[in-house]
Amino acid sequence: MTYTIGDRSITLDALSEDDHQLILAHSQVFKYCLNNAVYTLLLKVKKVVHLYSDVMTIYSTLLRKIPDYDDITMMANKVKMHLMKVEEDLDAIFGAEEDTAPRRHWESLSYERSTKKVSLLVIRSTIESFDQIAKTLNCIEIFFNSFNNLKKLLIPYLTTQTMAVSRCLAKIHYLLGITTIVDDIPDLSPPIVKQLKKIEKITTGMEREGLILDAAFLTFEPSLQQYTRVLLGKAILKRDISDTDCQLIKRREVCFQAAEFVGSIPLTEEQSFKKHINTIYYAVFVFMAMVSIVVYRIAQVVLGK
Repeated sequence: MTYTIGDRSITLDALSEDDHQLILAHSQVFKYCLNNAVYTLLLKVKKVVHLYSDVMTIYSTLLRKIPDYDDITMMANKVKMHLMKVEEDLDAIFGAEEDTAPRRHWESLSYERSTKKVSLLVIRSTIESFDQIAKTLNCIEIFFNSFNNLKKLLIPYLTTQTMAVSRCLAKIHYLLGITTIVDDIPDLSPPIVKQLKKIEKITTGMEREGLILDAAFLTFEPSLQQYTRVLLGKAILKRDISDTDCQLIKRREVCFQAAEFVGSIPLTEEQSFKKHINTIYYAVFVFMAMVSIVVYRIAQVVLGK
């Protein structure tokens, strides 16, 4: 990892005497980089939480239209409400819209006393939510796959991607749990340099997990837009949905409108859904392939390969 101080670029693998003096004069650079990496990562966590809150809003709303299956409906609604609480907490910390001022303030915080504590609370709450999401999605998938018309309401490949997000969150939690000396670097003796390299691994680890969250979001955000436009719009509401109304969070209103339009969902075959769901599956597959290529190339740059 390369650190830029003024017009100088420094790596920990080859430090000259001048590098030692420069680092000791600007030792906060390691904290700034780590805090910034964590802030950026948590914003990505926030976007993924919004994405899954959209998903659970859609599923819980549709389930309410299926009679005599209250258990799974209540299960989905409970997860939706828990996610909405996490959303509120994240908005309280980072704001509803990204702003540069909180980022600048975040960079100067004590990592061990402030950044880590807040971040662990966020990640633990998110992990708890995703444990519930994974169980609920499995139940919904089994239930929907039992009926031809419900099968067509499933969001393709979501369960598999959710497992990847859960593993990512667990790794983030592990990285946050590592104790560092980043707030107070007394010298550059060999043991201290070894500690700085550990901090560097944590920073690059945060960036690497951020790529996984990017992949999850970039894969399913377009597919959920397609789901809103095609399945909720054309198949249920019988009208075109604007691109703006298909966006993150805003598409929940389209879901509520679709629910009002449908009295109940019978457990029978609905032939009219077939061409719509095939379009969605194809779109998700294409997005997954494209995102995988992009993330692979970005990872090569981040890891310096």
